[in-house]
Amino acid sequence: MTLLPGARLDVVLVGVVACLSLGGTASALVPGADARVVAPSLALVMDTVATLVTLAVSALGWVRYRERGEPVALFQSAAFMVLTIANASAVVLATTGLDAEVGSTLAVPGQAPLYVSTLSRLLAAALLVVGGIEALRNRHPRPGVPFLAGSILAALVILALLVAPAGALPSLGSGLPSIPADPAAADAAVPSLTLLGAVASVLVAGLFLWAAALSRRLYRRDLSIGDAYLAVGLTVASFAQAATTMYPALHPGVVTGGDVLRLAFDAILLLGIQAQMHATLANLRAANADQARLGVVEVERAALAERLRLSRELHDGLAQNLWLAKLKVGHLATCSGMGPVAAALTDELSRAIDAGLVEAQQAVAAMRLSGEPSGSLQDVLSRSVDEFSDRFGVRAEFECEGELPGLSARAQAEVLRIAQEALSNVRRHADATVVRVRASVESDRLVVSVRDNGRGFDPASVGQDAFGLASMRERAALIGGELSIEAAPGDGTRVTLVVPRVLEAAAVAVGSR
Repeated sequence: MTLLPGARLDVVLVGVVACLSLGGTASALVPGADARVVAPSLALVMDTVATLVTLAVSALGWVRYRERGEPVALFQSAAFMVLTIANASAVVLATTGLDAEVGSTLAVPGQAPLYVSTLSRLLAAALLVVGGIEALRNRHPRPGVPFLAGSILAALVILALLVAPAGALPSLGSGLPSIPADPAAADAAVPSLTLLGAVASVLVAGLFLWAAALSRRLYRRDLSIGDAYLAVGLTVASFAQAATTMYPALHPGVVTGGDVLRLAFDAILLLGIQAQMHATLANLRAANADQARLGVVEVERAALAERLRLSRELHDGLAQNLWLAKLKVGHLATCSGMGPVAAALTDELSRAIDAGLVEAQQAVAAMRLSGEPSGSLQDVLSRSVDEFSDRFGVRAEFECEGELPGLSARAQAEVLRIAQEALSNVRRHADATVVRVRASVESDRLVVSVRDNGRGFDPASVGQDAFGLASMRERAALIGGELSIEAAPGDGTRVTLVVPRVLEAAAVAVGSR
């Protein structure tokens, strides 16, 4: 059974929650499972990775907001920019040696770094929640630059707590006052959060979980792969904050299970960025393909409109003038006093006008082809052969093997005009009594042949530049086909049109309508 996209995300979320819950339960029941490692270098690397990842997510959110005007993207950009500033501050302090002055070292731990990390996560989680709510309510996006600037200013205000005097901030956690020269003491210490710190940490975990639920709903509504990864990542971030509540690391440079889960959160965000970029490229390719198909449709419409205009001009202009000429010639033939030569010329002129009328009517019919199923290639070829037989008294037969593929209006018109030109050549030059038109599909190729039992000719004596033959070859080339002529004096003539890969071309033409 194939699961819907929303159902697959739910399965992943249930699996993540189950695994993290089991891990949390094991760490609570198994002695020593809440291991903490004093590793300032590792902590610095993790903070650097977190800074780069959150900055990338923030930038991606800003691009989505600028390009699509999505309110949730603006809030996500602001939220991850707040986390970027908090993570970057830890990296800068550790690399510049200013950490000792603000209480961010093992030797001189202080409350300020704990405040910065807690309040930054609290602000980021709140922004994600508000953004998800506004997106689900389809609120209009806020002014982007002022909102993002305000979020950055709020993060800098939180960062200013690092220079707060010692003892000015209420305690969020209790543990060893310092670890001067004994890193092992940090492993043995059992720090804990105060009531204020625990409430703040639980609030952050709850907001992250709420934001994950909102991202899940957004994914089910919009099917944006980035929302799916964000839902999973925020769920992990919620459990990471819960782990920090149970086993806090009050000393900078101490890595705990919560920090490992935050690293997993960063990895999920990286995967989300990659998946979002892949989806964006796929959508771009699909949009380009749609645009190309629309271009084909517009060309077809323009060509059809031009053919209809020309057909009206032929019908209202040339055809009407030919009908008038036919009437005048008929009237002239009834006049008395005409000699044998004049009567013969009048008769020839009448036949020439009749042939011109037939050509004009065929041209009008060809240009009015719509390409719809009601005017299939098989039908129009059959009608054209029947009309040829009725008008000129030549026995004409049409044979079709199987169902012919649907063609675009232009391709169908060109095939018909080639067949009509071949029939016209039979009438004018072949002196034939029987002509057979055959259409079939052979090896995914459309094959149309016109064969007569006339006097034939030597193709070499005619040459490739004869107007009628050159016109048929040009029409065949327009639709990617090839025209061949088999003839010999006294042995009739066979004209064959082959259109390769016609089934694929038909599928493209049908999809482009």
